[in-house]
Amino acid sequence: MNKLEKTTQTNLKKIVEMVQGKEMLLPDFQRGFVWNAQKQKALIASVLAKMPIGSVLLLEAKANEYGCRILGRKDEPELNGEEEVYVLLDGQQRLTVLANVFSNLLYYDYSGNGKLETDYQKLISFDLRNRFFLKIPSVENLDDQNDKFHLRELNFFLENPESDVPDFLTGDILEYIERYTFDENTVEPYAPHTERPQKITNFCIQEDYYLIPLYLLIGGGLGCETRLKTILKNIVEQVVQYRLEIEFDSLTTDEERRVFVETHIETDYLEEIIADEKVDRDVLEKKWTEMGEIHWADKMKQYLMSCITGMDLHQIVVDASDRNRAIDIYENLNMGGIALSTFELILAKAAKRKLPANKNLYDVIVDCIQTAGDYDASVIPDVMGNPYQVFREANPDYSAAEYMGCLDGKKNQLNTKYTDAFLNILSLVSYFPAFDVTKEHVQYIKREKILELTENQICDNYEKVCRGIDRACFFLQVRCGVRKIAEINYNLMLVLIGYIFTSDEYYHDKSVAQILETWYWAAIFSGRYDKDQSEHMIEDLENVIKTVRGQEDKAWIEEMKEKVFNMPGFSDEKTLLMQTSVIPKNVIRKSICQFYLAKTYKDLRTSDKLHTFSESADTLEEHHIVPIGSLSRTYKEMEKEEKKKERKDKSSIFNSPLNFALITKKSNVEISNQPLDFYIQCCNQTGVYSLNIETTGNTITAEQIVEVLKKRYQTTKNAVTEHLEKFL
Repeated sequence: MNKLEKTTQTNLKKIVEMVQGKEMLLPDFQRGFVWNAQKQKALIASVLAKMPIGSVLLLEAKANEYGCRILGRKDEPELNGEEEVYVLLDGQQRLTVLANVFSNLLYYDYSGNGKLETDYQKLISFDLRNRFFLKIPSVENLDDQNDKFHLRELNFFLENPESDVPDFLTGDILEYIERYTFDENTVEPYAPHTERPQKITNFCIQEDYYLIPLYLLIGGGLGCETRLKTILKNIVEQVVQYRLEIEFDSLTTDEERRVFVETHIETDYLEEIIADEKVDRDVLEKKWTEMGEIHWADKMKQYLMSCITGMDLHQIVVDASDRNRAIDIYENLNMGGIALSTFELILAKAAKRKLPANKNLYDVIVDCIQTAGDYDASVIPDVMGNPYQVFREANPDYSAAEYMGCLDGKKNQLNTKYTDAFLNILSLVSYFPAFDVTKEHVQYIKREKILELTENQICDNYEKVCRGIDRACFFLQVRCGVRKIAEINYNLMLVLIGYIFTSDEYYHDKSVAQILETWYWAAIFSGRYDKDQSEHMIEDLENVIKTVRGQEDKAWIEEMKEKVFNMPGFSDEKTLLMQTSVIPKNVIRKSICQFYLAKTYKDLRTSDKLHTFSESADTLEEHHIVPIGSLSRTYKEMEKEEKKKERKDKSSIFNSPLNFALITKKSNVEISNQPLDFYIQCCNQTGVYSLNIETTGNTITAEQIVEVLKKRYQTTKNAVTEHLEKFL
């Protein structure tokens, strides 16, 4: 393999040669080809306008390190495994389009028999069954407005086509790009399976326009170059014939003909064309064609080739040992777009091994998520026993991970919280299958260690990891009031629970679920994960395992419990009552709502019993207990204000985390801006009591609001600590 410079300008011709030589490969990510025809045309127009088209990112690797395939195709290259190759991390869409447009690369026969590959099922997308042409109006349809390439005068518009930049922009050239689609039944000569030199040459000379096949520009050998030259020559001949027959032949005197020739033909040719004051038409035709080939056909070819060889394509090459840097570079190149992730590199590694039903790792993970789960009753707390049983009878295909939204079924896309947890748990399971984790092992949930995982570690453990995450999702639903994976406050808490539950022994032990729930609420409300999350998670993991094994008592949880609703600047009374300069974090508000939802309660205005499995669970809304308009105006009056300042003011007492509860949309609308007295007069008292809502009179002062929320702070703190003491 020829070593590339770390950063350099490259061109498509070199890239095609590298792909044909199996030196540049595409890692087997799940990401497919997604560019439609219009987007492909826009890229072609940029190339023909000699505009910059971005960067490509390559990672040095061994051929056996990642599962790879050929650019634009589904098939894998035949390699020994030890070859050094370049893996294309960024630029797949662009390079696939460019290779398909300007070469026959996607149909290259890697067996070496010299014929094009015509099994179109090997293409990665139906949208690649295209041939693109530069479409130029025929000479009789040309005028000053549409003669972009100065074909009528057979004098190319750029003096130095290889170096000069055209004066038209991308949008100006779009209408000159023509697309023809094909399939196995196509009979036209542009389809790879029907290509014949003479046929395509004839096809390109149409009555109203001429076509220049762009796919003949690169990598087709002498045959493609000859065909391209023939087509360009034929276009010149068409122009010459038209102008002779329509313009020259209509002249009636020798003098008019001499003036015509002197106007359109170079001086060097005149002596041969004009003899005895008369124009020799045959010689004129020959010399005009010859001149057209030199000044138009050859220059058009030079121009098209210069668009390829002079392409402004920046190439970034990263050493095999520096994969972290490759991901960072990708993220910087694609701000606002789809980021390259560690997960995709793991998918590419796993592609080296065949998985069940010959599926790739992504697909088997999706299968795991969509498979109905068999959940142990020991995980289910008493309060959720009946609600879960009713729900499960109505939903026998229930999968906790799927129900939690770990997979977007419409887009067939995994939630990034899921993939992050998958990678962290995969690393822990692979490196520490016996759960012998210590606090020094925090680096094993870092990118570098994850990227060092082998294909066997990945493929041997993925199923266990998927099962652990699914069980963790179930745990969070039945014990922690979490409805969707997006609601998980700290993703590393999912990692800890999922890793523990990869063990069947731990999963089926009710005491383990109790220890995990105690740790969960203590950690959430003590601010344990407000900072240094990775270090704290690994330390907590070590403590959980030791406690489960009886090697350590629960003193470490007791220590956290002392900080529950008592962590300065995070969960203490003054912070939550908005009496400091610190704005409480959303995690506290969400966690208070989730804690109550985990206990279950009656909705305030309907007969619904609210919990994570209730029919209205997905549509529950955060409700301001003390209505925002209480002090001065009604809610409707506030809605008319331009900025609705009090509703948006995060420092307002109304937006204290203590002032929220989850209720149904119907209840939220009906309660609206009603005074606190409304909770006694018109609401379900069981729900009011369960949510620890303090009531007062019809009017309320600013001081009374603080007192109302202060009481809720104390009752909520008591409820959490009592819940923890039950397990401690």
